Amino acid sequence: MAIQLIRDNRFGAFFWTQFLGAFNDNLLKFAVTLAVTYNDTLRGSFSPGLLINLIAALFILPFVIFSATSGQLADKYDKTKVMRLAKWLEPPIVLITAVGFLLNSVELLILGVFLLGTQSAFFGPAKYAYLPEHMKSSELVMANALVESATFMAILLGTIAAGSLMSQDAGNAVVYIVCGFGFVVAMLGVYQAHRMPLTPSHCADLRVNWNLFTETWRNVRFATQLPAVWPALLGISWLWFVGATYLTQFPLLSKTLLNASPGVATVLLFAFTVGLGIGAFLCEKWSRKRIEMGLVLCGLVVMILAGVLLHAVLVAYQTSAAQQTVFAFFSQLNNLAVLGLFVLISIGVGLYSVPLYATMQAFAPRESRSRVVSANNIINSFFMVVSAGFAIAILLAIKGQVLWVFAAVTVINVVVLGLWVIKQPYVVLRAQLLFKVQGKYVPHIENLDHLGEKGGNLIVFPTLLHENYLLRMAALPLEMTVVLSGRLKPSRFVNRLRKHGFVLEFNKLSEIDTQKELIKSIASHIQQGRSIAIDKPMFELLRKQYRLDDMPGVLAKKGVVMNVLEFSEENVKENFTRREISQTVWRLTKRETLITSGV
Repeated sequence: MAIQLIRDNRFGAFFWTQFLGAFNDNLLKFAVTLAVTYNDTLRGSFSPGLLINLIAALFILPFVIFSATSGQLADKYDKTKVMRLAKWLEPPIVLITAVGFLLNSVELLILGVFLLGTQSAFFGPAKYAYLPEHMKSSELVMANALVESATFMAILLGTIAAGSLMSQDAGNAVVYIVCGFGFVVAMLGVYQAHRMPLTPSHCADLRVNWNLFTETWRNVRFATQLPAVWPALLGISWLWFVGATYLTQFPLLSKTLLNASPGVATVLLFAFTVGLGIGAFLCEKWSRKRIEMGLVLCGLVVMILAGVLLHAVLVAYQTSAAQQTVFAFFSQLNNLAVLGLFVLISIGVGLYSVPLYATMQAFAPRESRSRVVSANNIINSFFMVVSAGFAIAILLAIKGQVLWVFAAVTVINVVVLGLWVIKQPYVVLRAQLLFKVQGKYVPHIENLDHLGEKGGNLIVFPTLLHENYLLRMAALPLEMTVVLSGRLKPSRFVNRLRKHGFVLEFNKLSEIDTQKELIKSIASHIQQGRSIAIDKPMFELLRKQYRLDDMPGVLAKKGVVMNVLEFSEENVKENFTRREISQTVWRLTKRETLITSGV
C-alpha cells in the first residue's frame, strides 16, 4: 500500500514536496547549529548552549506569528496553490544563508533560520489539510505514517549531509556545497509542488483577518471548542516539545558528556530518526488501517521506560579524556546502549504521533480544516519555544549537564500519561480494546468524511450490537455510547464502561416503555453533541413506530444538529491484501434530514 500511494500522483507529488522541504530545512538549520557549536570565531562571545537553543526557538517563532494568517489563506484558496507559493520562497532563503556563511555572520545565519521557519509556517496548514482531501479513510493512517517517516528520514539525511560537511575545515567550500545543494533541492521541491493535483476550497467566501494577534487568538479558541480534536492538538504539541528537546540537545550531548566528534551527534539523530520511522509503521500495522488513539498511551509508556533506562546509563557514564571518533565511540557497549535507548524512545514517539495527526485531520471540520491545523501549529510552536527556554533554564541551573534535560522530559512524560488516563477515558478504552479485540476480525471502515461535522450523531450499525459490542466499538474511531439489549456480566472493565457512559443497557427493548426511554436517551445524547449507536433492526423499529426520521427536524428547530450515520456492508475488497479478504468492509453514509411532520 505504501508503494502504491507513493506512485499515485495525488500522494506521490505531495510526498516528495514534503520530503525535499524537510530535507532542506534540516540541512541548513543543522549546518548553522554545528557551525555555532564548533566554530569559536563565528560564535564570538556567545555560549554554544545559548545559540543552539536560540536557533531552535527562532525557527519555531514564525509558526506563532504567521500560522493564523496561513491557515485562513489555505481555507480560502486552493491548498495546492498555497503550497506552491510557499515553495517559491525557499530558493531565496537558501541564498541568504549562503551569504551568512560567506561573510562569517552569525546574525545572517540566524536570519536565514528564521526565514526557513516562516516559509514552513505558510506551508504547514495547507500540507496537513491536503491529506484528508485526497486520501481515502483507509489510506489516511498509512499516508500519515509515510509523511512522518519521510519527514524524519529527511531530517536524518539533511543532518548527515550537514554533519559530514561541517566536520571538515572546508571554509568557503561549505557555502558552495551545502548551500548550492540546498538551492537545487529547493528547485526540485518547487517542481514537485507543481505536480500536485489542485485542492478546491470549501470556504471561498472567507474574509481574511490580517490582524495577527486577534486571528491567532480566534484560531486557538475555535480549536478548543472541538472536543474530538482539542485533546489531539495538545497531544501533538507535547510531541513537539519532546522531539525538539531531544533533537536540539544532541550536539551538546555529543560535545560535553560524551566528548565525541560532530559525527556522533549525527549518528544519534540517525538513531532517533530510524526509531521514529519504525514506530510510525508499527502504528499503521497495529492500527489495521484505522485511527487508533489507544496507541498514544502505548507510545508514552515506551518513552517513559526507555527514558528511565537512558538516565541510568548517562548518570553512570564516564566521559572520555580524549575526543572520541564515531568508530571509537560505537565500539563500546555503554555507547551502544545509549544509541539503542534513543531508538526505543523514538519508536514510542512514532507510536504516539501518527494517531494524533490522523485524528486531527479526520475530525476537523472540512471547511475550516486548515485553520485547525494552523491552531495546532501555533500551539506546537508555543510548546517548542517553551522547550528551548526549558532546556536553557536547566542547563544554566546545573551548569550545562545535559543529561538532566532528558531526565526532566521523562518525568513530565509520566505526568502527561497520567493526564491522558484521568482526562481522556476514551483513549484508555481504545488501548484496552487493542488487547481485547483481535484486529483481524474488526471491519474495515470506508468514508469517515462525516465524523468531523458539527452536532451529535446517531450511528446505525448493520448487525446486532449485543452479539459482539466490543467489535463494533473497536471498528469506529469515535467516542460513543453503545445501546445494548440486556445487562452485561459485571467486571472491572464493564464497570468502567458504565461509569464513563460507553454502554447503555436495556433489559427489555421489546417493551414500549423501554423503547420510549431509548428515544429519550437518543435525544439527550444528540442535544449534548454526543454520539449514540444502535443496530439496524432497532433503528427500523424506531423509524416505523416512533417516527425517528422526524427527530433531526424537531431538534433543528431548537438549534441542535443531528446527524444520522448509517453503515452498510460492501463486498468490494480488491483494495485489501489476501490476508484481509475475509474481513467485512463497512461504508459509512449520512442520511439526509427529512422534513419534519410536526409530531
